[in-house]
Amino acid sequence: MNQLLVQQVWQRAGHRCEYCRIPHPHYRLPFQVDHIIARQHGGETILANLAMACFHCNRFKGPNIAGLDPASRELIRLFHPRTDLWMDHFQFDGAWLLGLTPIGRVTIHVLAMNADDLLLFRAEILKEGIVLT
Repeated sequence: MNQLLVQQVWQRAGHRCEYCRIPHPHYRLPFQVDHIIARQHGGETILANLAMACFHCNRFKGPNIAGLDPASRELIRLFHPRTDLWMDHFQFDGAWLLGLTPIGRVTIHVLAMNADDLLLFRAEILKEGIVLT
């Protein structure tokens, strides 16, 4: 991937994971450029299809583009950082991330965004006064 494209993704994301909003300077593992629509599903390596993702979110997202809503069991697409507004689908309750919509719930579930390790990490950075949204 060309370095200029990677820099553009970093800048647009504000050095945060575009899924869970963890700020890069406080996360120990490397961030990765994610293909929102995976290449195996026809996604291109262009700015409009790329997002900055923490290691945790990218590992769980993989090539997934949808999942089953834990509430309705319907197949729902994942959050798309280029076309969706984060605050329309998610809200923090302390360190816990709430899904406000089916898209939010599915994304939290598939990306394991409330896994114990992330909850502990978010609780710690909240104590330091770091804002997550």
